[in-house]
Amino acid sequence: MKTMQWSDAARTPREVAAAVESSGEIRLERRGDGVPFVIMRADRAKQARHGMETTVRLLRNMLAHGGVDLVADALLDAFPWTNFLPEKDRHEFVKEFMWTLEACADLDMWTPFGRMMHEWEQTAAIHADPILAQELSRAVDSDLGPVPAPMLPEDSGAEEE
Repeated sequence: MKTMQWSDAARTPREVAAAVESSGEIRLERRGDGVPFVIMRADRAKQARHGMETTVRLLRNMLAHGGVDLVADALLDAFPWTNFLPEKDRHEFVKEFMWTLEACADLDMWTPFGRMMHEWEQTAAIHADPILAQELSRAVDSDLGPVPAPMLPEDSGAEEE
């Protein structure tokens, strides 16, 4: 993927458009902490979406016809950290993986999928460390004090737009 600067989009938009046309997509780097943008042709985005939808259908059918164990084995190969999950958690991961994958594909919104994967990876990391797993699974002996009321969005001090 070709990389250009964000300022190129304003200074030389024809060059940016030509780069997108020739390679299908480009990455526009931004200064500071700005997350880069990716610009792609609509036909390429449509093909990527079609590929994801096809993959989701395939995995759903593997789950329906082969069962949780088949998909769990495939996910274990794809994500070795799932080895650290207890067996019942691996089955739960497979179910949540499929449900979240299908829901995100339907919405074409992938943030929840990334969050779900991160949470399961962190769960596996806890199980991989026996001392940490033991500490986090022990009973709490004492009252840890009052729980503060949740902060509502209007209480956060953020200005509304």
